[in-house]
Amino acid sequence: MKKRGNVVIVLLFCVLSILLTDCTPSGPCYITPNTPLTAYRLPDATSDVFGSFPPTDTYRALARTADGWVGFDPGIAQAGNIGLAHHRWVQFNAFVSTSCLDSVDLVTLEDVMVDMAASGH
Repeated sequence: MKKRGNVVIVLLFCVLSILLTDCTPSGPCYITPNTPLTAYRLPDATSDVFGSFPPTDTYRALARTADGWVGFDPGIAQAGNIGLAHHRWVQFNAFVSTSCLDSVDLVTLEDVMVDMAASGH
């Protein structure tokens, strides 16, 4: 009977450890907008509009900015665009799993501009 009690205590300890640990999801971060969004060429509302991002679509978040922009691959061929210049950007208003964006690279508009210049744009 004592052995069974030890097993229960160990299992209880394991469950409590899992519950008390910040278990953030690992792997890719996917975003799905709550409302239709406008996708921009740069993480800046004054940049060229790329297109719309309907609430029925889901994209993988590849980069983010401190001021709330999320970069994603639009799945459209873009000759010569490399790195961050290939991303398209939406102002964050989307559903993601808890802390998902914490695992996505944090970049700046300047980082994107460097890749734009390297792409010849």
